[in-house]
Amino acid sequence: MLLRLTALLAVVLAAAACSSSSGSSAPASGQGPPTASTLPASGTVKLSDGKIYTVAAPGETLHLDNLTLHINKVGWNRHIDAPVTPPGTRTYAVFSVDVSNGTKTTQSIQATQIWLRNTLNHTYLASVAAKVPDPLIGQRIQPGQKVTGDLVFALPGHMQGGLLVYRFGDQPATATHVGIARYS
Repeated sequence: MLLRLTALLAVVLAAAACSSSSGSSAPASGQGPPTASTLPASGTVKLSDGKIYTVAAPGETLHLDNLTLHINKVGWNRHIDAPVTPPGTRTYAVFSVDVSNGTKTTQSIQATQIWLRNTLNHTYLASVAAKVPDPLIGQRIQPGQKVTGDLVFALPGHMQGGLLVYRFGDQPATATHVGIARYS
């Protein structure tokens, strides 16, 4: 059941997170971010799906209105002790990230809040119970504070892309502004 729910969420997210690469045009009204057909290397645009995307280039911090995310390091491991290994897994990406809470209440990092999204727009959920030194999923962050932790993604191979990030309080299917922190 959990695997089916995960697959369904991945399909919904993949449909919502349409393009990658670059290109934009000026907004017709002059207000809000420019409208684009594809994602820029960095910056904020509105795509034809109606969502606003803020993209941070590799090494830069992603800033959304109620959180920030910075990728400190990406490692690739052949094996991670995890309760579920999806079929086709050949490697694990381990991201060490900083997340800051810009809200006025304590927040928790949810399993569906940060996804890996490759350049072909395929999305991958983080492993909830992977055995790493500082798991990020489930960590609580006080208002104005920052936490550092690890996210683990089971993948079919090394891939380029970014971490697709939802604001605190947003759900993937209804979010109107999302972020992408690219990694190299």
